[in-house]
Amino acid sequence: MVKETTRLYEICPRCEGAILKRVEVPYEIAVAGSPVRIPKVQVEECRNCGFRSLSGKEVRLFEVLFAPQYAHVIDLVQALKAAGFFGMFLREHRSESCLGFGSRDYVAGLGADLQNLYLDNESSHVIEGLDEAVGSVPIEIADHRYTVKLPKIGEGENGIVYDYEESQRAVLKIAKPRAYSRDHIRQECELTSFFASHGVPVPGIEEYDPYGSFVVKQRLAGLSLARIYDDLGSPTQARHLLAKLAVRAFIDQLLELFVRHPDAKTSVSPNNIFVIEDGDRCECLLVDTGPAPFHDYSSFDFEEYWNVTIPKKIEQYRSVGYL
Repeated sequence: MVKETTRLYEICPRCEGAILKRVEVPYEIAVAGSPVRIPKVQVEECRNCGFRSLSGKEVRLFEVLFAPQYAHVIDLVQALKAAGFFGMFLREHRSESCLGFGSRDYVAGLGADLQNLYLDNESSHVIEGLDEAVGSVPIEIADHRYTVKLPKIGEGENGIVYDYEESQRAVLKIAKPRAYSRDHIRQECELTSFFASHGVPVPGIEEYDPYGSFVVKQRLAGLSLARIYDDLGSPTQARHLLAKLAVRAFIDQLLELFVRHPDAKTSVSPNNIFVIEDGDRCECLLVDTGPAPFHDYSSFDFEEYWNVTIPKKIEQYRSVGYL
């Protein structure tokens, strides 16, 4: 029996059309060949498209596996300690502690179920640590230290974007703690060159995690359509007309590309389109090239998108704290 608990204020990463709910279900995971049954595990569920995923925000789940009665995970515990981790994914230093992502060689050695669980909780601890901090926070990523500047500069269904002190030309994006979002970011990194080769302006990828937990991307000029839309003025004003014309041409270009290459279909949400305004010039850029296979553009109507969909999406973004 599924027990419904509190609402989780996240937008579904698959359909982008509904707020996820959090429910509790029993869950079984194989550890070292032995089944471990956990009676109450929180999962995220979309009532619109049926998406369901383990909730990475249920940090206690991984801690259950550390319990003494599960002697067969002692190797896992020892490996974390040997890697210099204490608590949950906080790396210990001689004089300070900072958030960090674990060794990818270690992650590669975990079984599939345990690997996803580890990665969920790893991202969850990093994101929660940043949420609780102010100013600048060091994070260890892929043998580098990034000093993240807070607060965040952007957020979407699959990731959160931060500035960092070591570069003014790039940003750090951390995947939401779920397998779907990590896979989305991994594919985003793999598809970026495809879009660039077809004339779609996209941010270059400087470094990314093979498991999709994070990516360092070139910083884009301009602002998201979601941020500027309400400031464009009335539909008859020049700024409004110029932006609308540019966005229409940009989406037409993308939809034509999706027809020729269906596997490249991605989101055209107002959070995923950046707009650069420069006098009488207006240019659009695609922020996230990750696939959106469940989106149906066969009956796409730009006027409805501009006048109805965008305002609704902006309201939804604000309701969950993305804007």
